[in-house]
Amino acid sequence: GGTIASKVDYRTGAVTPILTAEELNSSVPELSKMANIDTEVLFSEYSENIMPDHWLQIANKLVEFSKSNYSGIIIAHGTDTMHYTSSFLSFALAGFPIPIVLVGSQRSSDRASSDAALNLIGATRFLVEGKSNGVYVVMHHDESDETISCHLGTRVRKNHTSKRSAFETIGGSPAFVITGDKIQKNVESNYFKESEFTPKVNLDTKVALVKYYPGYSAEVLEKIIDMGYRAIIFEGTGLGHIGKVLYESVKKAHEKGVFLGMTSQCIDGRVGMTVYESGRDLLDLGIVPLENMIPEVALVKAMWVLGNSNDKEEIKNLMLENIASEIS
Repeated sequence: GGTIASKVDYRTGAVTPILTAEELNSSVPELSKMANIDTEVLFSEYSENIMPDHWLQIANKLVEFSKSNYSGIIIAHGTDTMHYTSSFLSFALAGFPIPIVLVGSQRSSDRASSDAALNLIGATRFLVEGKSNGVYVVMHHDESDETISCHLGTRVRKNHTSKRSAFETIGGSPAFVITGDKIQKNVESNYFKESEFTPKVNLDTKVALVKYYPGYSAEVLEKIIDMGYRAIIFEGTGLGHIGKVLYESVKKAHEKGVFLGMTSQCIDGRVGMTVYESGRDLLDLGIVPLENMIPEVALVKAMWVLGNSNDKEEIKNLMLENIASEIS
């Protein structure tokens, strides 16, 4: 779904998803020269409509291919929430024996400036020649039509609304960079060995992502706690701070057994809650610093962890364990 499977409706001027998987494949003739590609449609949705139930549907379908002879899997996905989906698949399918690539485009395929074809070509070349398992997001590296970035699914974020090179690896370089027929490997992915693959396709959506700002009301946080949320991921300021106005509510949540994790609004850099007195106070209240995990990735990881465990200590340990390179 998404822009990569869309065309402009010149009657309305709006971009509309109308391409099937087979039409998308056949629209790029270079693909048939690189690989034998089978296509299948699970659903067609704008990515803002993709829900956690869709993640489960995708993951369960991919499990069916875990013992197949395919060299890899391409998922055509809208860009707006692609890194949420790539994060869930990274956790649920850690150690998957063949690479999984999510690919999208910022411009529809019928536009002269479309990035759809090059992104698909880059994704296919990576699957055929890259030989590296894991979950990746493949998009334009820059505004040229020459280079593709292959980002780890848990370290990537859409950082621009419309540029073709909107996706960036946070805190480092893309795992691979593809230029023409050359693939440059930049980092080692931290996935389980192939023999250890055990799908864990479960989740619990009772997780809140709370972005703190001056004026954030304790009443809002109290409401989240009273609604029975099992985990709260804070997107704090700087090194991982929230105002004293929330301290009593945080204490209440901790006493109720809610997992409390801290990430930073700065996106890049590590949470450091021992630097200032306020950070140390939050540690004493039970908040767990989540290193340099991207806030949205921490949200998805918490959903996945809660879907697989009810034990408080195990939940904390899993959130701190580097399962799919989410901590770098």
